[in-house]
Amino acid sequence: MLETTSEADRGPWQEPSGMPPVRVATYDDLHAALRAGWSDFCQTPALGMMVGAIYMVGGWLLIAVLEARELRGLTFPVIAGFALIGPFVATVLYELSRRREMGLGFGFNDVPEIVAGTARRQIVFLGFALMFWLAVWIRVGLLVYALHFSADPSGFWQMGPAFFTTMNGLSFLLVGHAFGFVFAAVAFCLTVVAFPFLLDRDADVITAVVTSFKTVLASPLVMGTWAVMIAVVMAVASIPLFLGFLVALPVLGHASWHLYRRLVAA
Repeated sequence: MLETTSEADRGPWQEPSGMPPVRVATYDDLHAALRAGWSDFCQTPALGMMVGAIYMVGGWLLIAVLEARELRGLTFPVIAGFALIGPFVATVLYELSRRREMGLGFGFNDVPEIVAGTARRQIVFLGFALMFWLAVWIRVGLLVYALHFSADPSGFWQMGPAFFTTMNGLSFLLVGHAFGFVFAAVAFCLTVVAFPFLLDRDADVITAVVTSFKTVLASPLVMGTWAVMIAVVMAVASIPLFLGFLVALPVLGHASWHLYRRLVAA
């Protein structure tokens, strides 16, 4: 059953002193954020798809380098963990939504200002932390891969059928997804509102991360639904050579901004 709480009942969730209050999320918030995200995408589809294209090409280049350098054991964990850095890449999309909300320009002529608006030291710090988390996941994923197959496997695309037709492959998928769930859950809690928070306010990384965790803890079921939805959409978007990122990333990025605006009190 969908959680429907009236606006009056959705008071701020009590926060420690010095931390901004966060509101209890409802499924209506998710629906509203997605609608607003789609609206933002429709207003600036070219810019949104350009960000999605950069993300998509980044995935292609990573896989090409790994396969060319015969680091094939890294290919699967890289593909599985690539979505972890999505919130950092989407910072430009948050800025587009912010500018539209404030009545500022958000077209191609405004790109220099848009990029400059995202070039904040605290955002970069959090981005590097997220990339470090991805690097840790890749090393763990490589270990799991090597334990189930070998440290020098065949090409990734040739190994694909073995994932579903052998006991080693099925065990690999089970263990790998278990570890991946933990890494993805931590990344989600760290960043679900942290990047929009840092873009919107003059705050430090610690405040942003704590606020992000508090947002999840205030509404674990609804925010868990949001996390699962993002994971499913990104997984489906990655299947046709990451082509789905052209639309999935900008829509989810814009929606994430609007969800932040609905859940973190001014």
